[in-house]
Amino acid sequence: MAGDLSAEIIERVKDVYASEQSLLVAGHGSKTPWLPEIQQQAGAVLDVTGHSGIQAYQPEELVITARAGTSLDEINQTLAAQGQMLACDPPQFKSAGPEANTVGTLGGVVACGMSGPSRPWSGAVRDAILGVELVNGKGEYLKFGGQVMKNVAGYDVSRLQAGAWGNLGVLASISIRVHPSWQDQCTLVFPMSAEQAQKKCLFLAQQNLPLQGTCWRDGLLSLRLAGHSSGVAGAKLALGGEAMPSSAGEEFWAGLRDHNADFFHSTDSSKRIWRVVVPSASALPGDWLHLDDLLIEWGGGLRWLRHDDAEAVHAYAKSVGGWCWAKGEQMPIDVVQSRYMNELKRAFDPQSIFLSPMSLLRSLQHAD
Repeated sequence: MAGDLSAEIIERVKDVYASEQSLLVAGHGSKTPWLPEIQQQAGAVLDVTGHSGIQAYQPEELVITARAGTSLDEINQTLAAQGQMLACDPPQFKSAGPEANTVGTLGGVVACGMSGPSRPWSGAVRDAILGVELVNGKGEYLKFGGQVMKNVAGYDVSRLQAGAWGNLGVLASISIRVHPSWQDQCTLVFPMSAEQAQKKCLFLAQQNLPLQGTCWRDGLLSLRLAGHSSGVAGAKLALGGEAMPSSAGEEFWAGLRDHNADFFHSTDSSKRIWRVVVPSASALPGDWLHLDDLLIEWGGGLRWLRHDDAEAVHAYAKSVGGWCWAKGEQMPIDVVQSRYMNELKRAFDPQSIFLSPMSLLRSLQHAD
């Protein structure tokens, strides 16, 4: 049942802090596959799914506030009833076990910081966060930001929680900006190579088009147009290409967003799935161009790769000023960034009780 479990969460964190143990904050478990195996098997787990419920919703202000354990299903349904949505298009990963029909929580959306296909055009999760309330590593209840854009007190601290994977505290309540739902959308498909798709996407990025998604895979570039009906119709006429049936297009982008597409379910266990984020214009290595194990999103800015050579993937990402992370492994952090993040970790979680893919303090304390 939905309810405010703030007091229970605070007491649990204080107990763990006093006993010098570690704690893994968990919701529906939909992001578990991204965690290193040692964290998937963590003994001390804080289940926040009971800390749920929408606290305030102001459609006219485009703001919703809910407890972190609130199901993404409930958030989406509430917004849809008012013709609104989360513009960052967050992944709705299916959970394992008894919660297999759920798609994660609002806290999980913020904690992992992952955005869907529309991210370059509608903004990232962190761009939508207006305020958060959290319990830090000492069991203190802290508030940052507010429910409206003009309230900027602590705004940057609120955004820090996006992509922190629970490294800085237990998210308790989140205020997030929402957008009107798209009036219309369509998907256009063009046969072309990866190099041709990259050039086309760079060209389209300079045009005034209602783009909300690009994907190259297996010799096909798919473009999602979404927004006002007249804008979508005009762009569709100007671009040409083959139009997918409406239902097929929606299923295609949902599968990409939620990692349900065949690409994400390889039977080759020797190859990890890599998330490689780079500048859109970055050239692809020659030996990647003809790989079956390549999928490109975000107009070229996000390359999904199935690869067995971690050193080669890291070397490529570094050479073009990008970043990469293999699913199920510890999140890589460079030396300069780690020092800043380590200081944040010390401020929010001085005893490093919260487990995270970053595992900052314990891995860096000997480098200080």
